[in-house]
Amino acid sequence: MTFRILPVLALATGCMTGGPRITTTLPSVGILGHGRVRIAADDGSVRVTTADIAQVQVRVESRGYDVEKDLDMSMTPRGNEVDIVVKTRSHFAAFDFVSRSLHIDVVIPRDTEVQVDSGDGSVAVEQVAGNLDIRTGDGSVAVLGARGNIRLHTGDGSITGRDLDGSVDASTNDGSVKLEGRFDGLAMSSGDGSLVVNALPGSRVMQPWQLHTGDGSVALALPGDLSAHIDARTRDGSVRSTFPLYDTRSSRAEGDVNGGGRPIVVRTGDGSIQLTRL
Repeated sequence: MTFRILPVLALATGCMTGGPRITTTLPSVGILGHGRVRIAADDGSVRVTTADIAQVQVRVESRGYDVEKDLDMSMTPRGNEVDIVVKTRSHFAAFDFVSRSLHIDVVIPRDTEVQVDSGDGSVAVEQVAGNLDIRTGDGSVAVLGARGNIRLHTGDGSITGRDLDGSVDASTNDGSVKLEGRFDGLAMSSGDGSLVVNALPGSRVMQPWQLHTGDGSVALALPGDLSAHIDARTRDGSVRSTFPLYDTRSSRAEGDVNGGGRPIVVRTGDGSIQLTRL
């Protein structure tokens, strides 16, 4: 069964060019046990939060759209999975000067896997206990609290993540990446931007860690008891390390820490690298 609904509230505080802000609330959908929620949007920002509930709640705020004509909004339950779609039906001309905005607010149970696919817009997620997969073509990604397998990608924008626990794969074509948490696996990449990592105590190199940026500095802080083989190199810049590594030059540093282990590979095309013991 797919739920579709018309706008339920119009506020008269909209701008002159975009009209009033319309708030549309979809009927809540119950979900039992460990569930999965998939969110598909082609335009607009997405925010996902969790609560001690057993249902999925969706609210969409739009401005400058004819809701019935321009927007396709639905929520489809499939057992313990829920598919949410908020997309635009119309293509607007370049000379159309109407100000438009779209925001999707989703509240889910805490123990839920989340997948977000957005064509254009920022994505923010808070306190998710299940696996997390976020992809947006253009916009920032921000995660505060996530557990499990965490994948974050944006075509153009920054990525920030705090209170992470698990294996993380974060990539952006253009923007900085800043992560903090306890990591089992870590892959970070930016075409053009800095990388900053605080790996908290309890982190383990269960598989090789890879940190690559085409243009930008890298700052990697590791717990003092982490066992790994560090291999850090820059094409244009310096490498500094508070770890005692056996091969240290101006543009590279390599060696074992705490007896060695799987590798931590750090690369930048243009920028400095700072390796710090927490």
